[in-house]
Amino acid sequence: MQRDSASDANARERLWRGWFFCFSAVMAGFALVELDAGRLAGAAGDAGVSCLMLSLMGQFPVVRAIVGAASKRTSPAELQREAERLRTARPWTERLAGVGWALLLGSLVLRAMGAD
Repeated sequence: MQRDSASDANARERLWRGWFFCFSAVMAGFALVELDAGRLAGAAGDAGVSCLMLSLMGQFPVVRAIVGAASKRTSPAELQREAERLRTARPWTERLAGVGWALLLGSLVLRAMGAD
């Protein structure tokens, strides 16, 4: 019975990773359309969201642990250990998330300056 539960969890994780990947690809496409239309602010924002979705693919166990902590199944100490383990195992996710947030901030600054 334990194997079925683990198998279901892996299937759900593959589904969510696939969804994050597809959503990031769609947002990258929107970024290219915005860039082709000359709308730099929109392109930067869409590219930022795409980067954030890609970074979430590698951080899915942390997302699952956060949901578990919200439902009292995971302690905050366990959540912190899992986050640290993933941070050392996949350092690219943190860098990619930083790039995504920087692009989103750049998009807001461009829009505040009146760029389209």
